[in-house]
Amino acid sequence: MKKSIISLAVCSISFVAFQEISPKESFKTMVETEKAFAQMAKDKSVKEAFLQHLASEAVVFEKGQAVNAVNHWQNTPFLEQLTWQPTWAGIANSGELGYTAGNWQSYNQQKQTATGSFVTLWKKIDKNWKVLADIGVTHPASVTNTPLQERYNAYKPDITKNLKNQAEKFVFMKDHFYWKNAKTSPNAFEANLSEQAVLFRNNTKPIEGKKASVAYLTKNYDTKWIYTGLKVVVSEAGDLACIYGMISGKDAKGKSIVGSYLRLWQQEAKNEWRITVDIETVE
Repeated sequence: MKKSIISLAVCSISFVAFQEISPKESFKTMVETEKAFAQMAKDKSVKEAFLQHLASEAVVFEKGQAVNAVNHWQNTPFLEQLTWQPTWAGIANSGELGYTAGNWQSYNQQKQTATGSFVTLWKKIDKNWKVLADIGVTHPASVTNTPLQERYNAYKPDITKNLKNQAEKFVFMKDHFYWKNAKTSPNAFEANLSEQAVLFRNNTKPIEGKKASVAYLTKNYDTKWIYTGLKVVVSEAGDLACIYGMISGKDAKGKSIVGSYLRLWQQEAKNEWRITVDIETVE
């Protein structure tokens, strides 16, 4: 009996801990940080802006590898101007893990040199929002003044012991079987995509919504590619998870390819995880 009471108390404390700040309040500060990040890139330099906002363990992606983002930006000269605007943003019910996604543009002496989309994973560390992962694709210019779409999760998982560990293992395996089953299953995408799914691919403008995403993947999914998950990051609430990793295989001409992917899974009902953001870039 005493053990049950102690367990209940621990669960109650955990619930209170991540409900102290509402998801909407946390969402607001995360988006404000994203905008301040972009403004610093304009006012000072892209390198300084990144180094100011990166977590020490943050990653970016090079030739299929997840590399330390701080080391990358410290050692990479970047002379062009970079601007970006978030179009989609979502947050966990625990308010400490979220993401932004949108369009970016690069310039050299006021001349636009490239455009594309980005996805950034954010985590609140010591009360400050920091970038945990940043990945982007290139594609023709998109509209840049689209109103921000705010995303919250209506489902709140029950607080249980080892909630994060259970979610990490579940999402890792869910993601593994998602791409494996897509090789042979006639309808692998329908059951795994959220109604609000957004896909980002090189040379393709963002694909928004489940119907459009299923249609795109059904037509373009390459069954010769292999997706190797490297890390899963899960919110304290156990309702939002990010997995990123490496893509390998061969293209349509038989040439070896290498790339990176990042997927955001959201738990929309008990043990029902669906992809809300999916980005991959292949070289």
